Amino acid sequence: MILKKVQGIITVFSIVIIFTFFIQPFPASACSCASPPDPLTAKDMSAAVFTGKVLQVNERTDWIGLLPFGDNLDRGGFDVVFEVQSTWKGVDQQQVLIVTDGLGGACGIPFQVGQEYLVYASYWERNDLETNICTRTALKADAGVDLQALGSGTVPGPLAAINWNDYLSTGIILIISGGALFYLFLSQTKRRR
Repeated sequence: MILKKVQGIITVFSIVIIFTFFIQPFPASACSCASPPDPLTAKDMSAAVFTGKVLQVNERTDWIGLLPFGDNLDRGGFDVVFEVQSTWKGVDQQQVLIVTDGLGGACGIPFQVGQEYLVYASYWERNDLETNICTRTALKADAGVDLQALGSGTVPGPLAAINWNDYLSTGIILIISGGALFYLFLSQTKRRR
């Protein structure tokens, strides 16, 4: 009787240990920023500087990054589509996609649809233009000092299409793969009965 209890405890403990290998910790981070440089230095340090109106804000989730043993854990965040009004650097079309991290400790900016912003963006962790609260990015109405220092910008060129199909194809692949695995699981379960 005691031997069966010990075997049961060892079995449960072994299962728990095995499952802990598949648990991936999420890094905790707090946003801490140094004082941003003056507007002209910030422009020189940025890959893109422009003013624009927010057309769309879409939550960004990279499900591939959430899989166990993934190399690039995505903290989430937002894809923000801007209609560009004036540009000083790095943007030459009428629309541009900017990424910002999640809100709170991830340093993201809570962009609002319909609001106009002065954006300082750079290529950081991803291959997309990114901005955060540590830059001089601000509501256009609050960026008078920057706009005066930057001078007049140029008007962007014709509209360039933003490809949202990248996210759609990843989702379809995950759904089909999950369905195939579920089907295999069900077929194996029926054979065992």
